[in-house]
Amino acid sequence: MLLLPAENGISKNNPPYLTIALILANIIAYIVLQTNDNKVFSDASEYYVQANLLEKEKSVFEDYALENRSELYQSIHNNQFLPDEYLIQLILTDKHFTNYITKLSTYSLEWRQKRDKVNDTLEESSLYSYAYYPSEPSIFTAFTHMFMHGGIEHLLGNMLFLFLFGFNLELLLGRGKMFALYIVSGLAAVTFFSLTTTDKYVPLVGASGAIAGLMGGFCGWYGLKNIRYFYWLFVIFDYIKLPAALVFIYFLAKEYIMSTISDDNVAYMAHFGGLVAGFACALVFKYLLTGKDEEPVEVAVPEVPPENHLKAKYDEACSAFQQLEFDRARTLFSQLIEQDPHNIDYYTKLYALEKINPKSRSFDELCNTIVLRGIKDQQFCKLAEVSLGELTSNGHGLKALPVDTLTGYSMHLVKKGELHQAKPVINFVVKHYDFNEQVPKLLFQFGLACEKNDDHMTYKKVFTYLSKKHSDTFIGEEAKKALAKSS
Repeated sequence: MLLLPAENGISKNNPPYLTIALILANIIAYIVLQTNDNKVFSDASEYYVQANLLEKEKSVFEDYALENRSELYQSIHNNQFLPDEYLIQLILTDKHFTNYITKLSTYSLEWRQKRDKVNDTLEESSLYSYAYYPSEPSIFTAFTHMFMHGGIEHLLGNMLFLFLFGFNLELLLGRGKMFALYIVSGLAAVTFFSLTTTDKYVPLVGASGAIAGLMGGFCGWYGLKNIRYFYWLFVIFDYIKLPAALVFIYFLAKEYIMSTISDDNVAYMAHFGGLVAGFACALVFKYLLTGKDEEPVEVAVPEVPPENHLKAKYDEACSAFQQLEFDRARTLFSQLIEQDPHNIDYYTKLYALEKINPKSRSFDELCNTIVLRGIKDQQFCKLAEVSLGELTSNGHGLKALPVDTLTGYSMHLVKKGELHQAKPVINFVVKHYDFNEQVPKLLFQFGLACEKNDDHMTYKKVFTYLSKKHSDTFIGEEAKKALAKSS
C-alpha cells in the first residue's frame, strides 16, 4: 500500500527552495555523470566478447564467487543454462573481481593487456567511481552514492518522494535542520546497509536511504498526532487519517518484510536505516534543539507600530502551527483576521489549519467567509475556488454553505463571464433551493450570459425552465418573450 502525506500544502511565503535544490542536484548528477554509463558498459561488453575473455574468466569468476560471494555462487552453480550475456554483465559490474584476477599465477601478459583495456573503459562509469561498496568503505562514496541512480525510473521515483516528503520537512523543520536530517539519514542508510548485507561486493546507489530519512522524520515530528495521508491499494485510493507513529511502524515493517522475501536489487535495509535515523533526528530537533537560539530578550520599547504587532502575532501563530499547537494557532489567526480582514495570508494559514479536520463546523464557516470575500475581493477568488473544491470532495458538499452565499458567488462568476465555474454551483442551487427568491434572477442572468457566449442550447434550456417553473413572475414572462423572439 502506498501512503503519501497530504497534511500540508506548499507555502507561497516559504517556498521549498532546499527540496528543489536537492532534486536539481540529483537530476544534474544523473545527466552529467551517468548518461554515458550504458555506452560504457556496452563498449566494454563488446570488447570483452571480441577478446574472448569469458573463456578465460568464467571458471575463475566461479571460484571468486565461491570464496567471496556465496549467494551469487549458488545462483550461478544451480543455473546450468545461465546466458553468457548475463554472466558477462555480472563480471563487468563486479569492481573487485579485477583485483582478484591480478593475483592469479595464470594471469598472463596477453590476458592482462586485454583486461586493462576493459578496465580502462569501465573506469569511466559512475558505478566504478561514485557507488558505495561495503567491501571498500569510503567517506567520499558514502556521500556521492546519494546522488547516483540505477536508471531513469529509479531517479524519477525517488524525486517524487523527495518532493512530497521534502517540502513538508522543510516547512516543519526549516532548511538547515532538514538538510542535516537528509545527510545524516543517507549516511545512516549506507552504514546499516554495510552491516546487514550478505554480499559486501554489491554496490549501493540512490537517494532512497536519505529520502527514507525524510519519511521517518515526518513521522517523528508528528508522533502520535493523526495526520492526513493519501493511500493507494490496488484500485482503491482515498484519504485517511492515521497516527504518524503508526505509519512509521508500517514503513519499517514493510522494508523488513521485503528484505526477507524479495530477491530484487532494492536495498531495503538501507531504507530501514534511513527511516530510523530520520525519525531519531526529528525527535532530537523537536525536543532537544527547538528554540535554543530563540531566548526571549526583554527590551524596553515605548511604542510599537500596529503593523509590527500584527507581524509578531503572525510569526507566533506560524510557530504554534509548526509546533502542532493547533488550538493556539487557530486563536491567533482568528484574531489576526479580526484585526486585518483584508490580509489573505491569514485566511490561507487558517484554512490550512482548519483543513486538518475538513468535516468540522469551523471549517465550513471559514469556507463560507472565504467565498464571501471572493465576491468582493479579487485576491480571494482562487482561495474561494479551492475552498469550494474541498467542500465538494470531503463529502460535506455545497450544502455546508448558506444559499445566499451560493447565489451571490454564482452571480459574481456570471458577471465575470466565468460560466463554466458557475454552472455546477447553479445546478446545485436550482436542485436544492429553487424556492429562494434570488434563484430566478440568477438563472435569468446566467441564461443571458450563455446567449452572449453563443451557448444557445443552455440559453434555451434555462429560459424554458424559467418560463414554465416561474410562469407567473416577471422574470418568467420576460423569459417567454425572449424565447418567442429567438424562435
